[in-house]
Amino acid sequence: MTKSRRGPRRGSDGGASPVGSLRSRDSYFERSKRPLEILALVAPLVVVYEVGLVSALRGSGGVITNAAHEGLFRFFWSFGIDAQKLSLPALALPAVAVLLVLVSLQILARRPWTVHLPTVGGMVLESALFAFPLLVIAQVIARIPLPAMVAGVSDAGETIASLPAFSRVTMSIGAGIYEELIFRMVLLALLHGVLVDLLGVAERWGVIIAVVVSAVLFAAYHPLRDAGGHISWGAFSFFLCAGLYFGVLYVVRGFGIAVGAHTAYDIAVVLFLSDA
Repeated sequence: MTKSRRGPRRGSDGGASPVGSLRSRDSYFERSKRPLEILALVAPLVVVYEVGLVSALRGSGGVITNAAHEGLFRFFWSFGIDAQKLSLPALALPAVAVLLVLVSLQILARRPWTVHLPTVGGMVLESALFAFPLLVIAQVIARIPLPAMVAGVSDAGETIASLPAFSRVTMSIGAGIYEELIFRMVLLALLHGVLVDLLGVAERWGVIIAVVVSAVLFAAYHPLRDAGGHISWGAFSFFLCAGLYFGVLYVVRGFGIAVGAHTAYDIAVVLFLSDA
């Protein structure tokens, strides 16, 4: 989130932390929001996804990329930023961007460059726990077909349901990282900054509006039409709830837990709910 005189205490990764003032700076709650611990959680996921792009995600028509990842790649390309000119793999720019953002936050935080590994382990467990309520919501609100449970693939003319298990997991990791980067770290924070810092909206309402608007856009980003071409309001309702859920999770627990929970949810869907 952007800075505001009226704002709640900020988490180390830029997310608002309304209850942060009640916690010790050395508590798990605070450590799990530090940029370096978040980097320790997210970096292995980024590596797995990048490896998957050049191995498991090569389809009949090219590399199968997560739609959010593809959007980021095209964004950089539109500004003339070419990964190959930088001696990077063709689709590596979004990964580099994620890692650079977290490293930059660590530098700005002026914290020691030491990772508390038990905290990272706790973040993994916490992410898995936070994925479970969304799995329940998915089954209560709508039994959504597998290809729509995780954002659509791009460029290869294939669906997630047709991919092998490891490829599905790789796609899930990409969705967790890059959807949270776009819709929470960037969009939600940008909306919050415009509302609170530029328009003078009260902090509480600025956070609420930013979470709701980003959730609506998150829902619209997903495939919502059924086989007949009609909008599935059940699917829209679920993805709206998911967007609100991840938005609140980002505000309260930070980027790392939001990415972890999103990734854990998507992996559970593609591995265990493929027949739903």
